[in-house]
Amino acid sequence: MKLEDFRFIIDCKKAFEFEYRGIKYSITYGKDEKGEYIAFGRLYEPLRFYSWGEFMNEARVENAFFREFIPEL
Repeated sequence: MKLEDFRFIIDCKKAFEFEYRGIKYSITYGKDEKGEYIAFGRLYEPLRFYSWGEFMNEARVENAFFREFIPEL
């Protein structure tokens, strides 16, 4: 998947799941007192990211950055 295609999925707030080494990861969205966020992480254990930049710079799959996995999705 191209980064632009993935960004479109995020901008449209479409839920997304994938599996890596037998562990399911999910991307969902929400809103709290700080604002809108992207919830990403292991299924049922997501971390919240409040911007695209924060998500791309901090989200990880195991010990690697998530942004490195986007072409494999």
